[in-house]
Amino acid sequence: MALLALIVVVFIPKGTNEGRGTASAGEDKASTSSQAEINEGNLVIYADRLSSDQISFIRISEDSHIELLARLGDDGTVKAALGTCQSCNGSPGAYYTQEGDELKCNNCGLTFPISVLDRPGGGCHPIMLKEEIVRYEGNNLVIDLGGLSAYEDLFSKVADH
Repeated sequence: MALLALIVVVFIPKGTNEGRGTASAGEDKASTSSQAEINEGNLVIYADRLSSDQISFIRISEDSHIELLARLGDDGTVKAALGTCQSCNGSPGAYYTQEGDELKCNNCGLTFPISVLDRPGGGCHPIMLKEEIVRYEGNNLVIDLGGLSAYEDLFSKVADH
């Protein structure tokens, strides 16, 4: 099943997941306010469009419920993980919101600093992307959409938010 080349990418106000907008790929490139776009079978997340203290919630829409969390790391590169947690996955509330400088699991309430977003962790930590589907082009993160689609089942029960 091919993923559609439509993504929804926005900065979300702290403590909520409201305010998503849409961006398209192909001839209609994502606007400069978007943090990511689809390009040649890849999702490209742009470092110069992210903040170090604000999580961007990136959703590939239409046929996909996969959500990514992204931020600008202290080293200037994009840091990203899947927007569902290891422990609570399978629950409708197994997604995150940002509260101040922390991410909160909306299922169990566990919080942790956004600065650990790209670091492996256990428990209710975001699920990391497999190294073989990601690469860097400069400070931008490039994710293979074919490899990303393998995570679709992890989001099958997560509630729309």
